[in-house]
Amino acid sequence: MTKEKESDTKRGERLLNLAMACHNAGREFRTDRRRNKDYAYGRQWNDIIEADGVRMTEEEYIFSQGNIPLKNNLIRRLVRNVLGVFRNRLQEQMEKWDDADRKRAEENGMTALYARTMEEFLISGMAVHRKWLGRREGIAGVWTEMVSPEAFFYDPAARDVRGADMTIVGQIHDLTLDRFCASFASSPDDYRRLSQRFKDHTHVRVAEIWRSESVLRESNGIWQPDNVWRYTYISQDGEILREGDSPYRHGKHPFIFTAYPFIDGEIHSFVGDLIDQQRYTNRLITLYDWVIRASAKGVLLFPDEAIPQNANLQDIADQWSRFNGVIVYKANAGIPMPQQVSGNTMNIGIGELLDIQMKMMEDVSGVSGALQGRVESGGMSGTLYSQQTENSLTSLRDILETFDSFIADSLKAEHQIISGNSYSTRCVQQRGILVS
Repeated sequence: MTKEKESDTKRGERLLNLAMACHNAGREFRTDRRRNKDYAYGRQWNDIIEADGVRMTEEEYIFSQGNIPLKNNLIRRLVRNVLGVFRNRLQEQMEKWDDADRKRAEENGMTALYARTMEEFLISGMAVHRKWLGRREGIAGVWTEMVSPEAFFYDPAARDVRGADMTIVGQIHDLTLDRFCASFASSPDDYRRLSQRFKDHTHVRVAEIWRSESVLRESNGIWQPDNVWRYTYISQDGEILREGDSPYRHGKHPFIFTAYPFIDGEIHSFVGDLIDQQRYTNRLITLYDWVIRASAKGVLLFPDEAIPQNANLQDIADQWSRFNGVIVYKANAGIPMPQQVSGNTMNIGIGELLDIQMKMMEDVSGVSGALQGRVESGGMSGTLYSQQTENSLTSLRDILETFDSFIADSLKAEHQIISGNSYSTRCVQQRGILVS
């Protein structure tokens, strides 16, 4: 191995370790994201607890106690309401775009993509897109991919809500072997080399790393420092597959992303704020079900001396539960008749607590009944209804306008890529992977 190759190997390993450190720094965020996603999609008893020294999910524990883990997914309904408001806003915004922007949006299916990205933003508090210039299905243009926060990483020391102090961003790609070789092989021999090296892998992991580096540039005869964004693609074993300066006119990375609220780097999502209320609601309805089932109701008291010959209690129970059942027994003096005992469920205020939780959920989320299309009373005036709707939109304004800024940044990036790049000479990307 030459000194140059050895140096490249060590550098690749160092950069890969740097990318992994940045990715690992987001472990707590990704754990919260998975929990938020579970609650948003109805998997609301998956938290791990310890009972008698055994770790299990809350659902498993409730089943082990002979109860049923019930849920009423209020979070999903509120998310759908916010998405409905967002789609109305997006339609109004897109009507103001120029023809070229609307055409690219249609080619990229941006209406659906923005809606799903907004859903991700509500669930996790982060939205990430990646722009790339190249051919897709034979058409050359600027394309947009939605990037999962699970695969995205960034500078953990960044604190600027605009991302101005970011020094490293990137994405983890899991590529099929064919796609990996097609993207990074520079010759037929190189293709065979990569195919042989990873022949036992169905997928090959590649780290795409973009770093801001300071370089000296000459301006009017004076050397001055300037920041340059450079990309590096590294295989899972540390080999540098491709690297270079940013090919885009803006000289930056291809990622458009936003995190909410990003105060001191912290991320807190819309869904995350609702989980405590959702958990209490689920506990209340589960408790309500348990109280109802535990209450004595419809219990048959049948004297043992009155059981007919050649009959058993199961036969009697079957007849008792039938619509037109008949039980024949011999009445004897001093032996009481069979009777049914019913007990009313004790009112311990669970219904009232549920009503309070429903209202608290609306207060915490900012999604009022008016925004959900629900009229509180038949006598509500149109003016009051409109005012309640407006108040609810005010509560959601910060979240909605944060995402509006994300969309604006996305359009701006597309304009810069189009005006500063030639598909045939500057940059070629296939399916989001830079290949030349």
